[in-house]
This record gives sequence, C-alpha cells and structure tokens, in this order.
Amino acid sequence: MFFKDKIYLVTGSTSGIGQGIAKELLENGAKVVINYAHNEENANLTKNMFKQFKKNTLFIKADVSNEADVKNMYKQIEEKFGGLDGIVNNAVYDKIFSIEDLTAEEYRKELSVNVVGRWLCIKYAIPLLKKSKVPRIINIASRLGTKPIDDSVAYCTSEAATIMLTKCCALELTPKYNIKVNTVSPSMTLTPLAKKSYSEEEIKETSSKNPSGRLGEVSDIVHTVSFLLSDKADYINGENINVNGGILLK
Repeated sequence: MFFKDKIYLVTGSTSGIGQGIAKELLENGAKVVINYAHNEENANLTKNMFKQFKKNTLFIKADVSNEADVKNMYKQIEEKFGGLDGIVNNAVYDKIFSIEDLTAEEYRKELSVNVVGRWLCIKYAIPLLKKSKVPRIINIASRLGTKPIDDSVAYCTSEAATIMLTKCCALELTPKYNIKVNTVSPSMTLTPLAKKSYSEEEIKETSSKNPSGRLGEVSDIVHTVSFLLSDKADYINGENINVNGGILLK
C-alpha cells in the first residue's frame, strides 16, 4: 500500500470529485486533510461518511483564496501530522455568465479561488512538502482550460491559467525540491450535484456527443489522481492529463 501513512491535503473535499479522492486515499492507508470553505452540512455528512477513518482525518474550514486562512490551515496540518506528502487543489468556484453579463467583481472572485487560491495552497505547502520523499502537487482544472464554451469566460480563463500555473511550478519546484506538479482536467463528470442538476435526457444527449459514449464518473478522476500521486508516476511532470473520453477530439 503506497499510500499507507502518507499525508495529503485535498481542498474542496466534502463533495464530488474531492470527496472521492479523499475516500480513495483513506481506504488505502493515507492520512487526509479534508478542506471546505463554508458548507457545514456537507462537512458533517463527510465526517459521518469517514467516521471509521477518524484518526487519519483532519477537517479544516478555510477559504483557499484567503491568505490568512491558507497559512492557518498549514499550521494546523503541521501540528496534527508534522508533514505533508502531497496536495490536490480541487476547490473551485464557477458561475455561468456571458461576457456582457459578467461583472468585474464576479470575474475577480473566480480568478481569486481558481488561480490565486491554488497558488496560495502551493506556496505555503512547500516547507512541508520539502520533507517528503515523494512530494506531489495536483491541480484539478477542466477541459475548458483547453477548449472554451460560451458563457464561461471567467471559468475557462481561470482553468487555462491553472494549466500554466502547473507548468511554472513544475519548472521551478522539481529541480529545487523534487516536487512533481501535474494537472488533471476532467470533462463533465457525474458527481451527485451534476446528477441533480441535469435531467436524464440531458445526460443522455451529452453522452452521445462523447466518442466514448458516456460521461465521466468520479472514479475516472480519482484513479488518475491516485496514479499521479504514487511513485509510479515519478517521470510525469508539468503535464495536463485530460480525462474526458476523447471529447477534445471533436
């Protein structure tokens, strides 16, 4: 079990993909820091879901776009676990606006969480990651960072920026500290929220447009992240791994 006694932070991990990643790591022996920004109900549900892993979990409420919150989060991690082997930057903010309807305030908020927040989590993780033998950083972005769609200018640009953030961090941090940094970019994924937000007909129609004939499952992303965190992915660095069934081919 490669992940036994390893320590990971997964931001935005009380629902969806983040929760799935945390669950996989816990089930494989890791200690996991569960981060959330504001949803206490989801946090409590996740605590109950992971109650058998209580000794190996640390729940921290922190807004990743707030520098003081991020600093305090890492202080708590060091006090509880003493180190860190990897972070998965999964926290995200996204709202649909056309270019004309998008406000400067809304644009700044998306960039603040999706770009500045990911950078802050990387910056302040470095002192702890330097102690690890297999340090890893994974940024969860989106296929929309590569191929845009209408009415998502803020999200698309923030995810494209995340892909470049990964490359810059890999270029700088690997030679210094052997920290490997990669991006995982899902397409539309059938999280519990997605299943509530879209009708069966909409899901069926969207699936038919994908060369693989289906939408992504949370497990598709989880397995990719697990591989990139492991020692088996040591020579993969600075890459954007698209997990989308081939939708970018169209």
